[in-house]
Amino acid sequence: MNTTIKANSMQQAEGKLERIRAAREASEQNARNEAHAIPFGQPNIEGRGDIYKHVQQEWRRAAHLADEEERAADRVDMLEKVEKFKENNGKLQDVRVVGRTGWASVGAATSVNNLDYFKDKLARMIAENEAAKAWNKSHKDAEHRETFGSKVTALRKKVANLEAMQERAASTPISEHSQQLIDSGAVRQWQKKPIYYFVKGLNKVALVLDDNGDFEESRRYPAYTDSEHDTINKILA
Repeated sequence: MNTTIKANSMQQAEGKLERIRAAREASEQNARNEAHAIPFGQPNIEGRGDIYKHVQQEWRRAAHLADEEERAADRVDMLEKVEKFKENNGKLQDVRVVGRTGWASVGAATSVNNLDYFKDKLARMIAENEAAKAWNKSHKDAEHRETFGSKVTALRKKVANLEAMQERAASTPISEHSQQLIDSGAVRQWQKKPIYYFVKGLNKVALVLDDNGDFEESRRYPAYTDSEHDTINKILA
């Protein structure tokens, strides 16, 4: 994730939180002011308007703003957790976040932008795995250390897939028609997995470039509905 974009996201989230908090506090103060302006114990008079109407309206507004404030505070907590996670992983560019609060799960996204991070992690994991195997071999009577063979295999496969994806995105030609679609904004390249181009206006429907540089429907993110297929056909025509 771009550092500038991340900083702007935090600034926007903090700014929104402060605005909602100020509005909630103002609404609560307005409610108190309205209530204090009404003589103590003053009843409603039949046939006249409810003298407590504005007080109740302000308290309802304050309650609604309090809910918004809680959600805004949760987002700030989540973004702070993401920032700390990135600070502890210097080579990480893109993160995967599950959840909207400070309790959200934060991890490394499967992204070509994270290749250096995954390569570094793989090298360290291989070293730790070899050290654990050597220990176990030379200390047969001692408690064995955990090895990471399956994790090494999985991470090595992830690195290889991302490298292949990066190479394919860089080497595949782009036809004139495909370039026109890109320039017009009809499709947008996914920076994390750049072989995919998401179609504007459709939810998770993507195209990929064939060997000639022409777009075709992706198998990973295909169209499902008749409307989506009609849109794809018009784009590819």
